[in-house]
Amino acid sequence: MISPSKPLIKAIEKLTEYGAKVQTDAFTVTIRIDITKTEALFSKLKPLLYFILNKFENRYSILIEGIPGCLLPGLSRNIRYTKKPGNSYRKGKECANCKHEKNCPGWENGHKISDLPPAVRDIPNEIVLEITKKCNLKCPLCFSTKTDQEMSLSKIKAITDECVNAGIKTIRFSGGEPLFHKDIIEALYYAKSKNLYVILNTNATTLNKDTQKALADCVDNSLVSFQGFDPKSEKQLTQSPVNFKQKIHNLVELNARIPMLRLGTIISRTLLNHFDKYLYVIKQVGIRHWELYRPMLPSRFEEFRIEKNEFLWVMERLKTIKSGGFDIKIANPLPFCISRNLSLSKYVLIGALADDGHSRIVCDVEGFFKPSYFISENLGTKIMASWQNPFLQKIRSLDYLPTQCQNCSYLKWCKGGSRSLAKITSGNYFDRDPLMNTA
Repeated sequence: MISPSKPLIKAIEKLTEYGAKVQTDAFTVTIRIDITKTEALFSKLKPLLYFILNKFENRYSILIEGIPGCLLPGLSRNIRYTKKPGNSYRKGKECANCKHEKNCPGWENGHKISDLPPAVRDIPNEIVLEITKKCNLKCPLCFSTKTDQEMSLSKIKAITDECVNAGIKTIRFSGGEPLFHKDIIEALYYAKSKNLYVILNTNATTLNKDTQKALADCVDNSLVSFQGFDPKSEKQLTQSPVNFKQKIHNLVELNARIPMLRLGTIISRTLLNHFDKYLYVIKQVGIRHWELYRPMLPSRFEEFRIEKNEFLWVMERLKTIKSGGFDIKIANPLPFCISRNLSLSKYVLIGALADDGHSRIVCDVEGFFKPSYFISENLGTKIMASWQNPFLQKIRSLDYLPTQCQNCSYLKWCKGGSRSLAKITSGNYFDRDPLMNTA
């Protein structure tokens, strides 16, 4: 069983007071809400649910059951809403235009919510811009080829404006190494001036004081590539001479200036053999958010050839670390059924939510949108036209997945694993992920 912290215990007590039922198991806090209760109770529950997700989701897996996603659009990723046996449901006019329509049974007859919410718009959660191909590292599994190409500032601003006009709230600057773009600071400031949530991907090796000060003003969230735990391993895994001591110093500075700093590490043999050393360095720097990634390209290197049992070992380590309050997860596609314990998978895996075009699309340096870093199919040059591209709609439909996936209550997070690795393995984007447990 989870041993909830005192703040979570108080929040659970409040939830119960307002009519919700709360259950905890080994990894999950499940909050069940009856929408046939009075509207007044839900109006009290709503801000409390947002508080709980914002405060505790890094430590606990939190599920909300019994309400449609349109009631809590910012928390829809945490909602599991299915028909109750014997109950009847209906759909309103707005439901036909809602992004959740396909998987939502509608409104349970007898519900007491009088002011029905508008449909949740089907738009990307995030737009990723690969603004440059320049980089000072030569990481063997990098998706980007190294050239001098970069996106013009006018194009960056045009796409930023397109995000705003479409209602998209988050933009990410990626590369290559985006800090090598000659206009990166102006581009970041422009995005921030449009009230967007700004994410920066960087390897943090070339920062100086002026850049750090500027980033503090215009970056909300930064993901830093962190491949080695010391100078030798960093050089080996990036195939580049890196001043590791300077990088650690830069991380300390960034962590003090930017609201959210995360580290991202591709799972390698070095990581498997020195896991505790990585964790020690990260904690010494004072960073509390660490993302691990399944290697996503066919590797000629034994270093990145990770077997199923090794992923399972990592998941067990993550379970222990996360239960201690450290935010850690495998943050790219790994099918939940890799483990027989699906609640463990939900606890330590993000699934494919952020990949393969399920919630975001990527604009390459030439201005063409694609589903992800690893799927380069050209979707178009405009955000919403690309988002509605038939190829991408098919990926998001999940209709191609086998029956075992369709019947799984964790499908909305898992998404059936990786489409790019399915393509690499079988030649078909819509085949099974090679690590899917088919027994």
